[in-house]
Amino acid sequence: MNIKLPTPTQAAGTQSLEDFLEEMSTGVKTLNWDALLVFDRAATNTLLAQEYIDRITIDDMHFPKLPDDKVDVGNGIEHVMLGLVLDKPRLSFENASIAESKGKMVMRLVGGKHLEVVETYRDGEPVRSISRLSVLNAAVGNFLKMDIRLEAVAGSVSESGKVLLDLSKGVDHHFSGGGTEYEKLRLGIYFKDVFEQWKNENGALTRFELSELVNDEASPVQPGDFGIRTHAAPGATVLGSEAYGDGAVVVFIAMRGNPPGTYPHDDAAMLYMLPAAFEPYTSNIVLGQKFLADTIITLGIDQLEWLRGKFVRESLDEGRSKLVARQGSEIKFALGFKDSRRQEGHDWWEAHLTLDELDVNIFSADSELTFEGGVLKANWRSLPITSRATGTWHGSGSSPGTVYPELHASVTVQASYKFVIAEVEGGSVRVKLEIESFNSSAEVSIEKLGSQMGIKEMGPVLVAYVKEQLPSFLRTQMEELKGLSFVIDPLRLNNLLFRSADVVAPRDVALPTDLTLLGNLAPKRTTLVVSPTEVIVASGQQVEFKAESATGSVTWAVQNLPGESGETGEFKDPSKGRYTAPADDSLREEGHRRVIVTATDGEMVSKALVSVVESQVSVNPWVTSVPVGKSHALSAGTPDGAALTWDEPELGTIQPDDDPLNPLGYKYTAPPKLPQRNPGDPLYMYGMRLVPITVRPTAGGSAATIDMLVIGPKNANYWLEPEAKADGSVALPFYKLDRDGNRIEVPEPVEWTVLKGSGQVDPTTRVYTPKAGADEQYAIVSAFYDNGDDADTHDYVILPVPFITSHRYADLLSPAIKEV
Repeated sequence: MNIKLPTPTQAAGTQSLEDFLEEMSTGVKTLNWDALLVFDRAATNTLLAQEYIDRITIDDMHFPKLPDDKVDVGNGIEHVMLGLVLDKPRLSFENASIAESKGKMVMRLVGGKHLEVVETYRDGEPVRSISRLSVLNAAVGNFLKMDIRLEAVAGSVSESGKVLLDLSKGVDHHFSGGGTEYEKLRLGIYFKDVFEQWKNENGALTRFELSELVNDEASPVQPGDFGIRTHAAPGATVLGSEAYGDGAVVVFIAMRGNPPGTYPHDDAAMLYMLPAAFEPYTSNIVLGQKFLADTIITLGIDQLEWLRGKFVRESLDEGRSKLVARQGSEIKFALGFKDSRRQEGHDWWEAHLTLDELDVNIFSADSELTFEGGVLKANWRSLPITSRATGTWHGSGSSPGTVYPELHASVTVQASYKFVIAEVEGGSVRVKLEIESFNSSAEVSIEKLGSQMGIKEMGPVLVAYVKEQLPSFLRTQMEELKGLSFVIDPLRLNNLLFRSADVVAPRDVALPTDLTLLGNLAPKRTTLVVSPTEVIVASGQQVEFKAESATGSVTWAVQNLPGESGETGEFKDPSKGRYTAPADDSLREEGHRRVIVTATDGEMVSKALVSVVESQVSVNPWVTSVPVGKSHALSAGTPDGAALTWDEPELGTIQPDDDPLNPLGYKYTAPPKLPQRNPGDPLYMYGMRLVPITVRPTAGGSAATIDMLVIGPKNANYWLEPEAKADGSVALPFYKLDRDGNRIEVPEPVEWTVLKGSGQVDPTTRVYTPKAGADEQYAIVSAFYDNGDDADTHDYVILPVPFITSHRYADLLSPAIKEV
């Protein structure tokens, strides 16, 4: 017996947070991109796999339905594909290497039929026959795979917000349904050609829709072009190291209208952006300092009238930036100062001093906003500005009079702002500015008071009052920077890669130079989680679903995918997660069905994808032929992914297949020659043997069989030429070539043997008629001419009825039509 089990993998962590922030503080690290998204590669692949379930219910214009078609793989072999159903593309990132970043796009074959047609020339005319039959479903594991060289694939955001990757650049297409490596490659090239045709017809057809950004023109975060790379963690390429195999997915982002940056030439040329922690960081959003200065900060402060248009960005060494005031900012401070003095008696007098508002110059030209020590700093000093007060007096012995004292004031402001994680309306998490420290001082003097009694004494009082009130006014103004209506919404960028909202849970934010927002990628995408999230089940069998983190009673339901029909199966008790798959007869024709299981707890909803297949063990192919000494790839699967046991065949050998395109599959190798036929055995055993390959669940259960026809000695001048009839029967004229090379009917005696199937061959009419109502999809019939001497005067046919209709079978056999 042979048992093949999957092998799990795991990843490790990297440098400390302190070391990471220290390195970040040495200069900008975004390589002139506006932003970087950095996600742990394993976590990214996990979330993308979960979102596949969401994506499968969404109809879009990309990747149209595959037409029925045929592929000539050479040597007279043609693969015919009928009703193939590809599921939604699954994107994953396969390695961690800046220089050779690779993604993989896999589309599982979840339905359809696959036939291999062999064409040979007899008497100068082509004769076609079926040599292989396969039914494709989710359990068998057939898939179309293409590698994506990420450096060749450009990402973009359309005007409607759709995030697209152009997959016409995919390479190394393979289709795992081929029996040989060459056939897998050739079938992969066929699908590549299909994609190329789609692209030529409409370039949008081959664009894989990663996600869709919600339109928000008010947000300064408007991604335009982007590129994706993978990045190896330090030590990830050293076998045996703690970080071996670890890596990140990095999305390099240029905002709309901005030029792209550059890509590092190798892993060492870029800082690894996921530092280690007790609770590992699996996400990081890095906003470049230039983008912060140009867009985020500038747009924010421009909302304040006293700051609007005052600052411009200037470049510094090491790619740093600062904001410099190109003009000062004058603002009126409603002061409301009033004071009066009087003297009673014979020489009375009365004086008044007022100053309604003060013109304050909060900063002068060349004042700066700088990124220093992890904060945004305002270190401002203004030039003096003059405001005029009003002094009046009257009294005995003097005429009334008025003076206009001049108050000179200049201020110094030192403030720092830090970025903090905050929750805004609706519960969404954002990043905003918060004032961290504030200091201010004022230099105030008064001139032109004159010498009038009373006013002269009130001047110092006015100066003291202004010195007392001005810092509070300045702080109020600086607090406006904290309370700006804008918030940085870097989490919006996550939708470049993921469809889900708020897939990142931020934990820490810092501004060592660029802004870095560290957190976790999708610790729980929703409160309610259904497990398993994707399962394959045989018809009539049950699956137990669980709802984790449920807060109340859960209601279970099942429905078809949008646009599909048929029995869905049921939850007999909607309050319990025990699902029973359908057992309807249509599964035999369809080969599969997919349904969506939904768990509802109040307003919380979570879904799982169920693929229903006909039997407990699905095999590929059902039947095929192989010459002596040759090998053929086989595959099988169970709905629950359980281990399988492949029984040793009576003839030939079977062993695990090392081909990565046949995961968990096996390879059958025919013996170099057929064994001796025993007296009394059918004559066909001289030239061929039917070898059943039995595959069974290791833990017990119903087995499945692959029929291998091992072909030994065979005279090419003897052949069957099947003719499909409208009533489902198949005529089997048996020909040979005479000495002159002319086609003649093989005379009697001919031994007819039905190796597989319940029908019979009428030896007189040489017509095979299937048994009415028989539970079978194909038959195998051999004809052996018994001339008393030769062992190779035979032929065989695989009759795919009712696997396909008689009419379609007739079309496949006609060399003049060859249409599917």
